[in-house]
Amino acid sequence: MIKRRKNESLSIAMVGTRGMPANYGGVETVVDVLSRQLVLRGHEVTVFCRSEDYDQHPPMIDGVKLVYLPASTSPGVGAMVHALRSAVYCIGRNFDVIHFHALGPGMMSIISRLLTRSTVVTTVHGRDDKRDKWSRSVRSLLRVAASISARVPHSTLVVSETLADEYAAEFSRTTTVVPNSTHAITEVAPGDMLEKYGLLHQNYFVSVGRLVPEKAPHETIMAYQEAMTDMPLVIVGGAAGTEAYVNHLHELALGNENIIFTGPIYGEELAEILTNAGGFITSSHLEGLPTALIEAGRAALPIIASDIPPHREILNTESGIDGRRVYPTGDSKALGELMTAVSEHHEEELFGAKLLAAELDDRYAPVRTGEVHEQAYLSAIAHRHRR
Repeated sequence: MIKRRKNESLSIAMVGTRGMPANYGGVETVVDVLSRQLVLRGHEVTVFCRSEDYDQHPPMIDGVKLVYLPASTSPGVGAMVHALRSAVYCIGRNFDVIHFHALGPGMMSIISRLLTRSTVVTTVHGRDDKRDKWSRSVRSLLRVAASISARVPHSTLVVSETLADEYAAEFSRTTTVVPNSTHAITEVAPGDMLEKYGLLHQNYFVSVGRLVPEKAPHETIMAYQEAMTDMPLVIVGGAAGTEAYVNHLHELALGNENIIFTGPIYGEELAEILTNAGGFITSSHLEGLPTALIEAGRAALPIIASDIPPHREILNTESGIDGRRVYPTGDSKALGELMTAVSEHHEEELFGAKLLAAELDDRYAPVRTGEVHEQAYLSAIAHRHRR
């Protein structure tokens, strides 16, 4: 461990997020939490925001400086266009660290590596080059981005042990694991959202995430149709260039009034739906380290999850115990049976979920993510100086 000198303050730029406050997805949540923690630790943090994604443009939130730049209205390239503009903005501004997030934006790390004296860091939040929603040409571009993330930055960070193993095997790149962190979701009393959808406290399942094929909400719907449970299924999320797929989901649910689509919701409304649920379901086939699952676990919801390695890493289980059930990925029948079992033994599952919440509060606490990232920055800077 490298000790930080007294009063040592780093100037850090965050590139690749839609901005702050987080109101879209996992990367935004991670950067939001991390930036606030780094400011609390005495560092200067600048987050680049997409100007069109925010109605208001405050210059600072909780000590984090915000810079608003336009992205692009063209589907699939907004993130990279915004990262390009952010990387150019950083030239000549003497940031100690320029931190890129995700594969697409991380391609612009080449600019920072060549045209600045900053230490360049990239976090890989997931293998976007393997996501089904992208066309073959986009996946090819993202495969190039994956290679860049392993070779261009001074330091490559990954959010799970699974990704660390992948980078070692595919690129011979030693990475640093920096687990995601989330803000603890404050419990919200049953109110307008539950009334709107006719839901009862702790008497429904919820699934939260973008409605894309690799997250497999179609499997959740198919499993629910066969499950023996009266607990409704609430699906929170919207399309991400996958409108045809979302239409297919609605067709699968047709005729079952207990399957409820809310569309994308955020903030207090999402907190009300999440903290009053009786269980959380994710059937995803591909993840980095999903913040939605961490948030649900920290909210003490019984979990049912596909057994992909990132889910097992979070739940710290191979087979599943009360409050943290896993099933073979893609096995809708097994998923439906777990829905039935969790609803029939709900009290035991709720007790197990409380134990899981205590574990996750410790492992994924915001304070810890601040410490781990600070150490990663200092190590990367020291390594450059030694070279």
